[in-house]
Amino acid sequence: MIVENAVAVRSAREFDLYYDKSPNQVYPFSLLANPVYIKKTSVPPKPVLIGRTSTTVTMKLPFYKPITEYRAWREIETISLYGKPAGSGVAVSLNNTDYEGTGQKLPQGHIVTVQGLLPNKAYVFAVGGYTSDGICVNGIGETSDEILTVLPLNV
Repeated sequence: MIVENAVAVRSAREFDLYYDKSPNQVYPFSLLANPVYIKKTSVPPKPVLIGRTSTTVTMKLPFYKPITEYRAWREIETISLYGKPAGSGVAVSLNNTDYEGTGQKLPQGHIVTVQGLLPNKAYVFAVGGYTSDGICVNGIGETSDEILTVLPLNV
């Protein structure tokens, strides 16, 4: 998983709207976007952290092949990112769409920037996969590690 995250971060940094390429067409992430390499899981994997500032978090939506008994639910059309402040108690749910960039149904592998976050606060994120009919397959996915909204320090 660490290798996949490193590849996602590298390819996302090379992605540029100027070249009219989607993030999935940039080498080496184009290899991970290949359906042959996407593992089947019961819930969507964690979103990949690409970058953060004091008020934003940029994440790459994962690719998801669900394990389900319903044939109509095996093809995921879109993925939505959900997020909330970190804390004990309730996990991320499909209702956590309070921040700009959350709750939007986007293609798999898309890059999302969540805006409007408070500085020096920890947040957690998760994704949900949807069919073309708008059905959320197997509910919300794995919750990400806590992400602190601070500016990165120069080393």
